[in-house]
Amino acid sequence: FEPIAAAFAHEKNVSGEKLALVVDIGGGTSDFTVIRLSQHFLNRTNRANDILANTGVRIGGNDFDKDLSLISFMPELGFRSTYGDKHLPVPLKYYYDLAEWSKVNSLYTPKNRMQIYQYLGQSHDPERLSRLLNVIDQESGHVLLGAVEEAKIALTYHDVNCSSLDFLAEGCTVETSKAVFEESIAAEIEQVTVAATACVQEAGVRLQDIELIILTGGSTEIPAVQLAFRELFSHAEVSDTNKLDSVGVGLAYDSQRKFQMG
Repeated sequence: FEPIAAAFAHEKNVSGEKLALVVDIGGGTSDFTVIRLSQHFLNRTNRANDILANTGVRIGGNDFDKDLSLISFMPELGFRSTYGDKHLPVPLKYYYDLAEWSKVNSLYTPKNRMQIYQYLGQSHDPERLSRLLNVIDQESGHVLLGAVEEAKIALTYHDVNCSSLDFLAEGCTVETSKAVFEESIAAEIEQVTVAATACVQEAGVRLQDIELIILTGGSTEIPAVQLAFRELFSHAEVSDTNKLDSVGVGLAYDSQRKFQMG
């Protein structure tokens, strides 16, 4: 329903009749709708016949956070470091859980703390691994993910970003670049565009039939995401205004239409 609402938010500005693909990339999912839009349809209370397809895929901004965290932030906490005479790797599960918003709290257990403390005693990179232990002790995983998200947003507008992790260790910083970030999320972006293409096919139309691309959701601000859709639908107009509030605006328009308010 969210991409459909976003379409309604843009419909008042559509000239003529347009076949649109709405791309709504949220925190956990990317949702797509192929819909016919026209100012002449604004008063229709039932738009079922105008909606040709509505699909989604479980990839979103949280996955981009995870990718950036693993490639740029987790190495500063001992990610892929080793311990002991046999140079065994520190278990990766700690880092993968720490890079996912929904799994962070599961790390704060006495068992995990004890295990990491044992690895630290044999670590070949004790300085960085000690920061992982600090995260467990301070229960600061969400603070760390907040820094990752801030870096992701900053890299939308800047080529390089430097994040301070003083809460883990004095003077600890992570520098990352837009190029590294975009490389880390390339596979996810490809899956999103494949899913969008499948939505168009499900609608029974061709890619070249899509006249308008509506981008909504914070992650559509990412230049690599925009570029992917501009290249896939190079013939189509792209509307990317009101990315953060188009769903709410569209729901308000639909409520007004259905309940005849004001």
